[in-house]
Amino acid sequence: MARYGYARISTDEQSHDPQLLELKREGLEEIITDTVSGRIPAMERPGMSVLLNRLGQGDSMVVARLDRLGRDTVDVMGLVRSLTENGVRVRILNIGIETGTPNGQLFLTILAGFAQFEREIIRERTRAGLEAARQAGKRLGRCPILTSRQKKHVCELRQAGRSLAEIAKIFRVSRSTIWRTVQCGR
Repeated sequence: MARYGYARISTDEQSHDPQLLELKREGLEEIITDTVSGRIPAMERPGMSVLLNRLGQGDSMVVARLDRLGRDTVDVMGLVRSLTENGVRVRILNIGIETGTPNGQLFLTILAGFAQFEREIIRERTRAGLEAARQAGKRLGRCPILTSRQKKHVCELRQAGRSLAEIAKIFRVSRSTIWRTVQCGR
């Protein structure tokens, strides 16, 4: 009956340290880590794959937080169901539940649903904010590389017979930027 810890961060700019600290406080020596987005299904994460191959009946997988298992309810519940069917318990430290009990299973299902609901609300607010910015006339995305005056000059140089590569070198931009400028100028 081995106990394994699992810690996941989404980007290299983040740190595993807070999760590792919690897992070590729990007395875990063997901790598997991943640096991969939660959008990637659990079975496709390198560290998770290693852990899933090690886990056997009677073992436990311990995570610091529920969202470290996955981003959506379907993925998290599928992973937990698969582990439970194989006799593996999942313990989530920050909410103090373990899937080996009916209460733990129920609580986990409810929490996973709320986590997904919260992500959907955030996504909806982001979309609404972007739409409001567009309606207010704000330009979204990267600033144009070339000014309107430079774009006009690009078109004049192209009409004078200069190649895309030559023009790109003059303006210190890529050929594709020049090509798009010339296409829009038609």
